[in-house]
Amino acid sequence: MSRFGETVPYDRTAVRTGWETLPEAVRATVVEELGGPPAEIRMAGGGFGSAFAARVRSDSGAELFIKAAGPDRPWALAASRREALVNAALPADVPAPRLEFAADLDDWTVLGFECVDGKAPTFPMSPGDLDLMLEAWAKAAEALTPAPESLLNLGVRADPIDDKLRQFTGVAEGTQERFFVPDPLRHRLTDLAELESGIEKAMESDAVMHFDLRPDNMIVGASQAWICDWNWVQVHSPWFDTACFLVAAHGDGHDADALFWAHPTAAGVTPDQLDTALASITGYYLGESAHPPIPDVSPYLRPHQRWSGLAAADWLAQRRGW
Repeated sequence: MSRFGETVPYDRTAVRTGWETLPEAVRATVVEELGGPPAEIRMAGGGFGSAFAARVRSDSGAELFIKAAGPDRPWALAASRREALVNAALPADVPAPRLEFAADLDDWTVLGFECVDGKAPTFPMSPGDLDLMLEAWAKAAEALTPAPESLLNLGVRADPIDDKLRQFTGVAEGTQERFFVPDPLRHRLTDLAELESGIEKAMESDAVMHFDLRPDNMIVGASQAWICDWNWVQVHSPWFDTACFLVAAHGDGHDADALFWAHPTAAGVTPDQLDTALASITGYYLGESAHPPIPDVSPYLRPHQRWSGLAAADWLAQRRGW
């Protein structure tokens, strides 16, 4: 239990479909790539989706991390197809499990990634694991600055900032229903909306960002970490990802402020820009957490969003002296 309520068990949030539910063509493709039928299938416990994701090993010892999605989960299908393109175009210096194969089978997609030797991060996070994850992101951000041609050629670009990062503005303007905001911020709607207004400018960059950087999208090994789920990349500021990642660290009791300013991606960032990001992150998480659960998505999604929103709000309040 943290100051912000029960922490989400990030290594066992998923509710996944099993191997036997996959179409025969998908299973046959995996068997062919492995060189034999599965001798062991270890379902991935992390993530908020419900599509198939598992570590699959054959009798020969060949092993792949398999993702498969079909028309019953169109959001997962689209994400998987995008991830296949992006992963293959990542610079070699980006610490990410590499795509070994991708196959489109009618209305299904199946991906096979290298299996890296690590585990899903859990709370409380050790300082050592936290350092490895921040080092992995520093290495990735360096390789993604400036934006690699391989990603630009895929159409990766700076899309307009979504209104989900301006949720306090929506409440202030009456275009969005009010949602729960903790006491230090409850009567500061005008301040929060004003901070949010700078998010587009703050995120301008010629670099590529992950745009979904959280501890649960990483794998931590003994001496390094790997970053997963590269399906939301855009041309925006990598330091925004650093702030998003460190929201979880703040909620877990680490000195997120010190970790942020010590990170290479923070070079040139102003204190007001960090506060702008934290206001946007707070509004996003708390606003989204107010919605009903989504069918076929982990029941832990809304608790994760609320906990993260409370942690971001607390970090922002401490920085602003509220």
